[in-house]
Amino acid sequence: MDTTIKIQLYIFLTSIYGGLISGLAYDIYRITRYYFKPKKIVTILEDLLFWIGISFIFFYIINKSNWASLRGYIFIGFFLGGFIYLKLLSKLIFPLWVKLFKGIITIISRIFRTISLPFRKIKNVLSPKIKKINRIRKVPSEAINEIKRYKKIISNKK
Repeated sequence: MDTTIKIQLYIFLTSIYGGLISGLAYDIYRITRYYFKPKKIVTILEDLLFWIGISFIFFYIINKSNWASLRGYIFIGFFLGGFIYLKLLSKLIFPLWVKLFKGIITIISRIFRTISLPFRKIKNVLSPKIKKINRIRKVPSEAINEIKRYKKIISNKK
């Protein structure tokens, strides 16, 4: 095979590889949106950042494979790689991502529960005492309010 054909085949396969990486990035983006459920403005910003990231991947791979020379088959390769990933590999990998994120969230929640356990125990012990202290703190202000009320009543009787 001629060297230019080998080089072009290498570039085409590299662009398919870039499409696969872009599909993987899309799966990661999909799973983060699934768990975090962002609002509309945040979704717009995330979409913008996602497409900027995909364009960086695209141009990095093109720059490394053929010195940023754009050809039609490069775009076809990227779309083909993304299509292959989304139709074949995503069905296998997405459930693994879901399990991985679920496991990470479970571990993080257990760590936070373990760290906050002493603080919750202290709060439960101190809570009745704090309520008593708050009631005792209210006594002077309630007494002053009663004095003012009786003062108005007495001053109106004259």
